Amino acid sequence: MWKFSEYKRITPQSPLPDRETVFRWWDEYGMLPNIRAHSLMVAKVAVTLADWLIEAGEQLYRPAVEIGALVHDLAKTICLGTDKLHAKEGERILKRLGYPELAYLVATHVYLPEDHPLDETMVVNYADKRVTHDRVVDLDSRFAYIKERYGRGDPERLRRMEWGYQRARAAEAQLFAAMGGRHRPEDLFSLDGGGGA
Repeated sequence: MWKFSEYKRITPQSPLPDRETVFRWWDEYGMLPNIRAHSLMVAKVAVTLADWLIEAGEQLYRPAVEIGALVHDLAKTICLGTDKLHAKEGERILKRLGYPELAYLVATHVYLPEDHPLDETMVVNYADKRVTHDRVVDLDSRFAYIKERYGRGDPERLRRMEWGYQRARAAEAQLFAAMGGRHRPEDLFSLDGGGGA
């Protein structure tokens, strides 16, 4: 449906920046405070999911999950008020900086390709779909917000958002099935005090 970058799986051999480098990039690209808070909460959710999946036997590179979540919206501020797509701009920046696998993760954090495997990219994509601003919410609440904030009544945008919602539902089912019943999507609400939607 949409054109995606060629799949690149992150491995322990993939180059990754450290947290301090990411925080410098936040300054360099003028990341707004609310986007920083969102990114920190997405990282908290993503790392929790990764830990649960690793406990259940999945092979995930935890540092890539954390760093991927921290950089997923790197280009969001600089794209505000333009026609640029922040996921594609973030991909371009990270490729230029020498992080091709991380660039793929950022490129697909908005729309996860069909039949995408369970990996670090899926974890970050799903974690982003569970956080509105800096609060953990359910998928219904998150996509209601996305449609209201970004839909602009445009049928094509709304169609893409509905497709994204269906992909997020599928990712949720896949991720939690891989945990073998140890955790449920609702368990993530405890990460911000249990407030939920």
